[in-house]
Amino acid sequence: MPYIHTATFRTGVVVGLLLVTASAEAQIAPGGGMPGGGMGQQPDEAKKEGVAEAAPKAPGLLPTNPVLPAPKGRRKRWKLLELDGYFRMRTDWFKNFHLGFVDDPAAGGAPFPRALGCGSSRLGRKCDESLSSTNMRLRLEPTINLDEGTSIHVQADVLDNLVLGSTPVNQGWAGGFDASDTTDFGNRPPLGAFGKSQAPPIAGLNSDRDSIAVKRAWAEVAVPLGILKFGRMPNHWGMGMVANSGGHDPIDGSYDLDGDYGDTVDRVSFSAVIPGTQIRGMIASDWDSTRLVSNQASQGKGREGHPFDLDDEDDGNSWIIVLSRMDAPQEFRDKVERGELALNYGVYFEYRTQRWDNDVSGFTVGGDFDEANGYVPRDLKTYSPNPWVKLAYKRIQLEAEAIGQFGKIGRLDEFGFDSQANIRKYGGTARFTWKGLEGKLRLGLESGAASGDQWDNTPQGNTHIAFANLLGDPSSSDRKLSQFMFNREYKVDMILFRHLIGAVSNAGYVKPFLSYDFTKSIQFKISNITSFAMKPVATPGNSRMYGTEFNTDLGYSGGGLFAGVSYGVLFPFAAMNHPDDDPLDPDGDFGYSAIDPDNTGDAGTAHTLQLRLMLQF
Repeated sequence: MPYIHTATFRTGVVVGLLLVTASAEAQIAPGGGMPGGGMGQQPDEAKKEGVAEAAPKAPGLLPTNPVLPAPKGRRKRWKLLELDGYFRMRTDWFKNFHLGFVDDPAAGGAPFPRALGCGSSRLGRKCDESLSSTNMRLRLEPTINLDEGTSIHVQADVLDNLVLGSTPVNQGWAGGFDASDTTDFGNRPPLGAFGKSQAPPIAGLNSDRDSIAVKRAWAEVAVPLGILKFGRMPNHWGMGMVANSGGHDPIDGSYDLDGDYGDTVDRVSFSAVIPGTQIRGMIASDWDSTRLVSNQASQGKGREGHPFDLDDEDDGNSWIIVLSRMDAPQEFRDKVERGELALNYGVYFEYRTQRWDNDVSGFTVGGDFDEANGYVPRDLKTYSPNPWVKLAYKRIQLEAEAIGQFGKIGRLDEFGFDSQANIRKYGGTARFTWKGLEGKLRLGLESGAASGDQWDNTPQGNTHIAFANLLGDPSSSDRKLSQFMFNREYKVDMILFRHLIGAVSNAGYVKPFLSYDFTKSIQFKISNITSFAMKPVATPGNSRMYGTEFNTDLGYSGGGLFAGVSYGVLFPFAAMNHPDDDPLDPDGDFGYSAIDPDNTGDAGTAHTLQLRLMLQF
């Protein structure tokens, strides 16, 4: 049988689905029901307030899995254009986030940068070890509804996380900003005191990004057999521990206005209810990585209007299968209000491959690619089952998610490895919540864990996942890769995992929490997060306990406006210390004493104060 490339086969699957659905559409009689329109509900029919009656048992178009947002069955009337989004302004104050250590990599590093003035002898006073700034973002999410079952979605950010005051126009620039002047930004007159206006952000000139960034664009089409989606779209599943959209949570209907990242996938998917069941299945194909394309290299010169992948063998591809039983968020809440057991569950399975790879570390856009030295075999395969369950009955709710990533990387020759690396990664989280006082009081306990490796970060004191050693040591006989990382949008705390480590990784945590609604608009929250390392040898202090952190939040919400103030304090334990003498490393090969004796000691207490002002529309 001749070899059929993945991209060609994937395209054939999509075309086949379209032909099948088109054939089925021709056979369905008028009035048979278009998926996405709801069960017996007219488009202009307004839903009455109060707890809904139980839905009929006959399976129809049930809400799909979180990868595919549920159809808008409760929409009062059809609109050609809908505009959603938010505007936010955030102020952060970080105190001692470096925990008292020097962030110079040559000295061993620190978990967070210090203020620039702390490293200068000209400051003239003692550095107070704090940083503060304010940033803003306008997110626009327009939806173009071509009809009741067909829509196009776009997500664009304006002034995305722009730090206020970061693009000043100084009088030293001849009184204005010249976008055509590409002179190094650092060489311009630093007369900040004379700044009178702000220039628009321009990537490579005065910012790392432009004023407007279009991040996602995709289409959704309801066909008689299910729902077809294609384009660059958000990806979300379960509690968001692995796949997290960084915005709207399609499971509980909540909207994260404080998101910074979020998963975006290039995907084509098809989902439908399995006949005779209430289970929805989905199959999807993702373009994870196509590596170099023609408009990034000189080989594509003159073909910019229709760019193409320069090689098929180095592509990274994924196949996704999802089986889920899920209610729409409001339906789930209605079941609980009626005193019924609400149970949702599902599994998200991913199969990922990459046969070859190329090293583009020395490549520049428009330059030539050194095929002889840059084209390497990879032979990567991973299998990732990701189950999730959520149940609620009267006052209690339990939700849990787990992940196992298994597979291998067959070749890592350019990194000095002489054999394959086996992938064995695990993670999980669970949350229990009890409601009292007519739902105003919520008490709960959350716990989670992510597997780790024995390898230190590089440098060791930089604990952030950006510096994680994911491949280990070529000279070691250990070829098992086991460090798992939670999604960065799965927020556990305010300091340790969110900023100093970046995500839950090589860690376990226990988090009791309490929240109380003083009024319908004012809410108070408090929580404690105590965390520990799964592999103590991979921590800076080669110890088990990371620390304990307390977070509090007081917020107001109403009419689309949210205003809140939060405070957090981290008391770090021995795992975050920089010891003088490491008993597990008597030769000092990885100890701080072998790098810089002045960068040792016990970690100091860190504080943060955060203010939020957001308007959702």
